[in-house]
Amino acid sequence: MSSMIKEKLKDNIVKWEEKNHKRYYIEVKKNNLREVSKILFKDIGLRFCIATGIDNIKNMEVLYHFSDDKTGAIYSLRVFTEREKAEIPTISDIITGSKWIEREINELFGINFSGNKDLRRLLLDESWPEGVHPLRKDYEYGRREPMPESYHSENLCCVPNIGVDNKDENKKTIIPIGPYHPLQEEPEFFELEVKGEKVIGLNINLGYNHRAIEKIAEGKHWDQITFLVERICGICSCSHPFAYVSAVEDLLGLEIPIRAKHIRTIIAELERIHSHLLWLGLAGHFLGYNTVWMWAWKYRETVLDLCEQISGNRQHYAMMRIGGVRRDIVNSEINGIKDKLNSLIKVLDLFKGAVKDDPVIHARTKNVGILNKKEAIDYCVVGPTARPSGIDTDIRKIDIPNSAYNLVDWNTIVLQNGDVYDKLVCRVLEMYESVKITNQCLSKLKDLKEGEIWAEVREIPKGEGIGRYEAPRGEVFHYVRSDGGNMPVRHKIRAPSYMNVPSNKLAVLGETVSDAAIILAAVDPCYCCTERMQAIENGKIIHNWDDLIKISQEKTKIMREKLK
Repeated sequence: MSSMIKEKLKDNIVKWEEKNHKRYYIEVKKNNLREVSKILFKDIGLRFCIATGIDNIKNMEVLYHFSDDKTGAIYSLRVFTEREKAEIPTISDIITGSKWIEREINELFGINFSGNKDLRRLLLDESWPEGVHPLRKDYEYGRREPMPESYHSENLCCVPNIGVDNKDENKKTIIPIGPYHPLQEEPEFFELEVKGEKVIGLNINLGYNHRAIEKIAEGKHWDQITFLVERICGICSCSHPFAYVSAVEDLLGLEIPIRAKHIRTIIAELERIHSHLLWLGLAGHFLGYNTVWMWAWKYRETVLDLCEQISGNRQHYAMMRIGGVRRDIVNSEINGIKDKLNSLIKVLDLFKGAVKDDPVIHARTKNVGILNKKEAIDYCVVGPTARPSGIDTDIRKIDIPNSAYNLVDWNTIVLQNGDVYDKLVCRVLEMYESVKITNQCLSKLKDLKEGEIWAEVREIPKGEGIGRYEAPRGEVFHYVRSDGGNMPVRHKIRAPSYMNVPSNKLAVLGETVSDAAIILAAVDPCYCCTERMQAIENGKIIHNWDDLIKISQEKTKIMREKLK
């Protein structure tokens, strides 16, 4: 594949660098970026992962990362532009999934993307001063911008006052959802446009709790960053450090001990089970199946107990370190861990039966919130948002070298309809695979010497590396660059929700208000039911978040009666 790509791009390449058989860095002139991106994305079929902006002081640099999901290779296009009046051609009209990152790089680095007509702010608040770009190197670490006198705190979460003319046949109602949840990197604020009972539009706003973790990382030691990124998300707090240490190990060209590979895989798969159970419970709640909610959260406790037994913590396990893991699993405890794990099989059978046999669940989820394969590819979605749409992609199969996934047998769950039902089934079936993977890794640990859990790393040389992991929600992507010092000069982080959430703009169109809650929840965007939600018409609140859940639950009751 790499030879074919090199041949196709030969007229546009300034420099081709093969770091290893899965990492390629290709410098192209910015005027050729659009043509090269089109070849990689549309002609060859690579998936766009994300772009990384970098301030080199003397110039600005953007890396466009494309993944070959058949081989696990990443092809990173390297483009330079002058620092003053920095400008690069947009690729947002070629790749829909690149729209957000162009907005982000524009506001954080001050790079203009010519041809992009939507460079609204994505992460920074509207009160942030114009022309101040916090990820540039001349922006001091720890600096704070003063709040404008005209800016008031009540505007932080204000809802647009939509005037509706009752005589107007085209009148619409805005249902705002959010902003909410402090545990994820990209909290969302959805604005649903509704006409009658049908959703006719969706606007998505981010940045209400942006924490500048990438900037903070530039002031932390390599080992400290492991703990920092663990706190990006409280639910999948293993996934980000897994991707981060993989990026540093990619930079180093380091292979970790085989026992550490198995332990990494065990804790990561336990986290996947508890995350999917958490989502399954919330999905049941949104549909009015509070019994499913209680079941899921009850049995999730077993998984959290296992995480605590292995790591000492129910969340934020602090297991990952550059070169291996921080804690061993004692062989004498393996049988007990396997017994607890296998007790979940009957629980999963219970959920599988409920999902596959209940006609009300079918009525509420089948052919609802469909994202077809073409749309999923265009939006570059990942994980259990992509696989139910017929896209066979799972980073565990192709690009996590310092793990045990290639040493055990398991299957990728791929479905075809792309609706809420398939997303539900996908997660239930994935939990069976996680149990299978974990059991095999635990069995293999018995034959490996205890204590050999990390390789010593004394210093991080100059270079760059990419690490990925298949989090419960999909691919987590980390890029690091070192100048040979004890801190990175650049650390790029991309969570799966960053790619999945924009696809809701299509999935929710034409659906009813009563289905909106489960459709928006189907991508598992790391938000919980604590967000504020109100529907406003003529300046008056007519629905809040609790009301919308009640509307959804009422629809389930009506369908249950019809199906009797």
